[in-house]
Amino acid sequence: MSDRLTVLVVDDNLADLLLLEEVFEEHAAEVDLLTFRSGPDVLAYLRDPACPLPDVLLLDWLMPAMNGQEVLESLRAEPRLRGLPVMVLSGHALDVPGTLACLIKQASLEGLMASVDRMIGELRSRRALPSAAPRC
Repeated sequence: MSDRLTVLVVDDNLADLLLLEEVFEEHAAEVDLLTFRSGPDVLAYLRDPACPLPDVLLLDWLMPAMNGQEVLESLRAEPRLRGLPVMVLSGHALDVPGTLACLIKQASLEGLMASVDRMIGELRSRRALPSAAPRC
């Protein structure tokens, strides 16, 4: 198992994706980041058995066509994807059952960096636990 983390982000807002890419650039030595602009795009990627599952999916909750709730329901309906760790990405705090947490889109770059730093620390801690879900 690689020490690198893999994070998938799905967000329809290009500005938010670019900001997240900038923040994750600070962690380029330890994190692989893949971004998607829609729920159907990320689901197509995740359903491909040749693509390894990520450590976490950052899921924008408010998207057109297929919102975060619909993506989450699709994930939980498929055996291979059911246990995929998901964090909600939102402009405000949300408590969504079946997700790890909510990463709040910060107004400042520094605030977002601090949130991502905490998230990476939590992912590393989860990976170290013997009861953590196995990666496929």
